[in-house]
Amino acid sequence: MSRIIETTWHGQPAWALENDELRVVTVPGMGAKIVSLYHKRVGYEWLLGPADRPFRPVPYGSSFVEQDMSGWDEMFPTINACPYPGDGPYRGVSLPDHGEVWALPWQVVEASGAALSLRVSGQSLPYDLVRTLSFVDTQSLRMDYTLSNTSDAPLAGLWAAHPQFAVTPTTELRLPREVKSVVSVAPLPSWAPIGSHLDWPVTAAPDGQPFYLDRVISAEAHHSRKIYLLPDQSVGWTMLLETGSNHWLRMEWDSAQVPYLGIWADEGQYNSELTIAIEPSTGYYDSLELAWDNERVPILPPDASVEWSLTVRLGAD
Repeated sequence: MSRIIETTWHGQPAWALENDELRVVTVPGMGAKIVSLYHKRVGYEWLLGPADRPFRPVPYGSSFVEQDMSGWDEMFPTINACPYPGDGPYRGVSLPDHGEVWALPWQVVEASGAALSLRVSGQSLPYDLVRTLSFVDTQSLRMDYTLSNTSDAPLAGLWAAHPQFAVTPTTELRLPREVKSVVSVAPLPSWAPIGSHLDWPVTAAPDGQPFYLDRVISAEAHHSRKIYLLPDQSVGWTMLLETGSNHWLRMEWDSAQVPYLGIWADEGQYNSELTIAIEPSTGYYDSLELAWDNERVPILPPDASVEWSLTVRLGAD
C-alpha cells in the first residue's frame, strides 16, 4: 500500500511517496528534484545528498555545477546552454545551462494515495511539463511525463533525466549485450577527444592499460567523463549493480519514445562523492542547438502534447 506525505527536506517543503519497500522524496520548489530514492529492505540511498553544498533554490539561469549537485533533476529544453535554433518566433532565445526546469518551482497538481503529479511552465519557451510519480509494485517507481506545446508555432525541445546515483568502486554499470561501442562527448583526462569511439565496457588508455568505462574508482581522481551510445543504437534499459552486496537499480524506458542514452561519471571533479548519472534523452546530444543540427530532436506541433515514461526498479538478489 502506498501513501503520500507532506514533509521537509533540509528545510525545504517536500513530498514523500512511500510503500513497504521504497521511499521517494521530491522538492517541488527546487525543480521537482527527487532528493531521495531509498530502498528500505537494503537500507541504501541511491541518490547523492547535498553533502557540503547548501541545499536551497537557485536563481534562474544559474550554472548547474554551482548548485547543490544532489538528487535527480529534470533537464529541458536543453542540457548545455545555447540559443534556440531553427526558424520561427523563438530563434535565438537564450536557453540556460542544463535547461530551465531544474531551476524553476513546480506546482503540485495531484497528490492522491496512488500518484503525485507536478507541473512546470516554461519561462524561455511556451510549454507545460507534467511529471507523475507512482508505484508499479513495491519495488518499482514509474515516472510519467507529458510535454505540451502551449503556442501556435512548432516547438523543439530536448529532455533528459539527470539522476546522480550514489555509487562505489564495486558498482558496475550494465548495458544490453549488443552495446559494444560508445562515443565520447566530453574528453577523458588528456585523451579520447570528443567524437572518439570507445570500446564498451573496457577500452584501452594511451599507455595500453585497460580503462573501465562501466565503473568509477576514486573521487581523488578529480575528473569526469560523458559518453553516449551510438545515435542509431537505441536501448530500453540499463542498471547499476553493487557487486559487493548484489543490490541493484534498473532503469527501463521505451526506446521509441526516448531513443538516446548518455552516461556521465564524476570522480571528484564537481562533487566530492562518486556518482554515475544515467541520462535517457529525447535528443542527441546535450545541446538543443547541436541536436537540431544533427536532426535528432523532436519537434512538437502547435497545441500538441507528447508523453513518455521511465520505470526505476530496485532489487537485492
